[in-house]
Amino acid sequence: MTVFKRIGAFFMLIVSFFNILFSGYVKYLPRNRIFLDQFYTDARTERQTYDLVIPKNASGSTGLVLCIHGGGWTGGSRDSYTGSMMQLSDEYHHAVAAVNYRYVSDTVSFADEMDDISAALAAIKAKGQECGVDFDRVLLTGISAGGHLSLLYAYTRRDTAPIRPVCVVELCGPADLEHEFYYSDENSISQAVGAEYLRGILANGVRHPISLDDFDAARPALKQYSPINFVDETTVPTVFGHGDRDEIVPYQNALDLDQKLTEYGVKHTFVSFPDSGHACEDKAAMAKVMSLFFEYADQYLN
Repeated sequence: MTVFKRIGAFFMLIVSFFNILFSGYVKYLPRNRIFLDQFYTDARTERQTYDLVIPKNASGSTGLVLCIHGGGWTGGSRDSYTGSMMQLSDEYHHAVAAVNYRYVSDTVSFADEMDDISAALAAIKAKGQECGVDFDRVLLTGISAGGHLSLLYAYTRRDTAPIRPVCVVELCGPADLEHEFYYSDENSISQAVGAEYLRGILANGVRHPISLDDFDAARPALKQYSPINFVDETTVPTVFGHGDRDEIVPYQNALDLDQKLTEYGVKHTFVSFPDSGHACEDKAAMAKVMSLFFEYADQYLN
């Protein structure tokens, strides 16, 4: 199995809690307005598509949940969320979208992925208006790479986004790309495919070479795409969970983000997953995150 397929399969397991929680969605399909496989750019490529579900009775100004998939920035798909979107929209009366974005490569950076999210939100807003719905606020949610992009987008583009970010709920998202564990031989990705693999993805993402012999040269670029560096008094409310034995994204990232949000008085909840790795295995902690997800969605989207 290639590393891309291995990582994709891994993150499909992580998002399964959505599908378990919202199982049996098929019977609800006729009660929603559903738009699948929608393109959000003129390029009309699979990597720039979205799915959208709008509750039947939604009208006027309303909120949106935007799901951003994980996969190490180079894999994964919105399809991992599509099933759970249906019942979430119908039973909990939230509009929900899931988006694909271009994978990081030597021609695609984190900035390009952020631009994809903006383009998707613009297209989703336009589609909503066609249905008599004005999406004017969005909760961003994601896991791992999707958590990183959710945090980074909400923290840096809250004033320019087509739909205004109002909160984030994420799991195990990288918050500080300067942490040495990403580049360590102890990282499980490094152990599986070599330290150069993840370092190469991050170098492409930040558009700067990363050399351990001159790591300081890359720090400004890494800072630019680390959500923790953009926390201030206006940062949106945030829920985040992290396994205390995460073997890919350092647990210290979550501890540092918690401290930074506390320092600036930002409403947030940090849920630690005891004895858990990157898959966030603890069921009690997962239940708490899901409860907070609905609490924040009800408070900030309704």
